[in-house]
Amino acid sequence: MSRAGSRSQSEPSTQTLAEALSALCSEVGIPIEEMLHTVETALAAAYVRAFNPAGEVTVKLDTLTGALEVRSRVVRPDGTVVVDELPSDDFKRMAAQTAKHAVLRHIHDLERDKVLRDVAEHHGELASGVVDRAEGGIVYVDLGRAEGVMPPEEQIPGEVLHPGRPVLVVILETQHNRRQAQVRVSRASRAFVHRLLEAEVPEIKAGTVQIRAIAREPGLRTKIAVSSTQPGLDPVGACVGPKGVRHRAILSELANEHVDIVPWSEDPEAFVAAALGPARADRVAIDRVTRTATVLVPRNQLSLAIGRDGQNARLAAKLTGYRIDIKPSEPEEDRGEGPPPAG
Repeated sequence: MSRAGSRSQSEPSTQTLAEALSALCSEVGIPIEEMLHTVETALAAAYVRAFNPAGEVTVKLDTLTGALEVRSRVVRPDGTVVVDELPSDDFKRMAAQTAKHAVLRHIHDLERDKVLRDVAEHHGELASGVVDRAEGGIVYVDLGRAEGVMPPEEQIPGEVLHPGRPVLVVILETQHNRRQAQVRVSRASRAFVHRLLEAEVPEIKAGTVQIRAIAREPGLRTKIAVSSTQPGLDPVGACVGPKGVRHRAILSELANEHVDIVPWSEDPEAFVAAALGPARADRVAIDRVTRTATVLVPRNQLSLAIGRDGQNARLAAKLTGYRIDIKPSEPEEDRGEGPPPAG
């Protein structure tokens, strides 16, 4: 009698839960079967924590009557399986709160997953955000619906990103985080420079100017090779812009990282010579078997061609795909003396 009395007092709250569950599923567009499975799984875990019964516990919630059915499945040493119905009256007092948390968590997870799917569709694209905070060398960027995570290797060396600063990043890939939608972002990648150039140069978006190669050492120097699909159009001039306005905009976003924009060529000799700019090459000899380019430059251009710590030559090699051996040109009067090669 007392069991029946307890049941009648507990049923209304469970009935309300069932009705609310059905209404919520209709509102957010989630199949009730999916939400019901989430709730029942959460209730089973809560029952185990509260009462620690033997065996595997399952909970069934009747969405029409609001009744709870709790069962345990125990496998005995001899292999026989015993299924027992467990008491649920005392458990119903905590069932509503447990179910509520399960529903809210499930909706949150669905919203997070939807945001991540949407963000994943913009892989490799530019996104604007605001620096939120920096923790342990990692910069977190508020992108609106998602949080951008920029680890040290994706930051421009030497650049300080203070909270509240508007910032552009390129989207790399989504990251797993139970609390919120997170995406890995970068300012140090070649893709970031590529997208910046696209944003600043309409001819690239129109397809009349093409980016053929990018070599970058973030925070120091970047070399970009461009070509034109339209006769008479100077691809380098288009990227630099009137009075250098486009080039300056890119430099400003890259924390004044040095950017060389050079013409791409199908002729490897011409391409290597251009890639070594601003140094002037007198002669380029290509060995296609070893993919080596031997470049002769005037002696007064030698340090410029090699660059500080070999940076200019190194980036030119990355840009062209050739190993570059730089040597000084021999003035006519010095022929026969055999000046030692440099570089």
